[in-house]
Amino acid sequence: MRTLVATALSNAKGKDIFCTARKVTDQQIRVIRSIPRHRLEEEGFTFIKMLSLEYPNVKGYAIFFEGHYDEMVKTLKLLEKGLR
Repeated sequence: MRTLVATALSNAKGKDIFCTARKVTDQQIRVIRSIPRHRLEEEGFTFIKMLSLEYPNVKGYAIFFEGHYDEMVKTLKLLEKGLR
């Protein structure tokens, strides 16, 4: 099972603007943003690049967790505590 966590689009300043899935909390997104991408990928997160064919300056990515939402919550708690 693959769980959608959020989508992110880059603004003109290069900062990512996140749109979260319904069940994902602001605290969980803060944890995700604070952990390096390669570390999240090691723990089961997948980043899929998105771009617009009509607007060349629109770029972003979708974040998925390769597993159920409950498993993601447990993984994030362990990552936040530094146990993984």
